[in-house]
Amino acid sequence: IWEYLELVESGPWRVCEEQKALAKLVRRSFETENIYVDVEQLTKYLGLEKYFPFQLFPWQRFLAAMWNCTYWRETGFPRWPTVLVLLGRGGGKDGFISFDSMCCISPYCEVPRYDVDICANLEEQATRPVSDLIDVMETPRQEKKLKKHFYHTKQVVQGRKNRGSVRGRTNNPKSRDGMRTGKAIFNEIHQYQDYANITVFRTGQGKVAHPR
Repeated sequence: IWEYLELVESGPWRVCEEQKALAKLVRRSFETENIYVDVEQLTKYLGLEKYFPFQLFPWQRFLAAMWNCTYWRETGFPRWPTVLVLLGRGGGKDGFISFDSMCCISPYCEVPRYDVDICANLEEQATRPVSDLIDVMETPRQEKKLKKHFYHTKQVVQGRKNRGSVRGRTNNPKSRDGMRTGKAIFNEIHQYQDYANITVFRTGQGKVAHPR
C-alpha cells in the first residue's frame, strides 16, 4: 500500500487529482480508523503471481491489499468492499481480474463458496478474464500442481477447497436464480446503457459473507 502511495505522491510519473485524493484518503483512514491489513492473507495472495505470465503493477498490488485484505477490527468486514477502477487500454485490467479471481477461489480465501461473477455487455468482455485464468491453469509446467487446488471447464474455474467459482456473465444470462455472488466485477462499464444489470447483481449479494 505504501509503495503505491509514495509513487502517487512523489514518484516519477504523472498522476491525476483523483489519485492524489485517494492517497490522502487512504493515509487518513489508517491514521484515524480502527482497520488493519491481513498481511498473512495478502502474502499468500501475492504468492499466486508466480503462476501468471506477468508481474503485477504497483496499482494491482495496492488494490489486492485494499480490496481483499483490509478489514474493520470490530466486525471483520472489508473496509473497502466497493472499488471503481478507471484505466486506459493496456493498463492490465483483464490480467488483474484474472489474478484477483484466482485469489478469491483459492484455498487462501476464508469465505467458502466465494463465487466471482464477471459481468459485461459482450460475451467476449465477460469471459476474457476467465479464459486468461484457464490458460494459467493449462500451462504445462504448472498444470499438475494447480490441478490439486482448482478444477476448470471451458467456461468456469472452481476452487477445490473453497468451492467458489469464476464465471463470465453477459447482460442476459440464462438465469440468475440461485446465484450466490461473493464478488461482482463489472467489466467495461463505459459501455453500459443503464444501471439495470448492476442493480440485479448487487441486490443478489448477501448470501455470502464479505460481498464485494
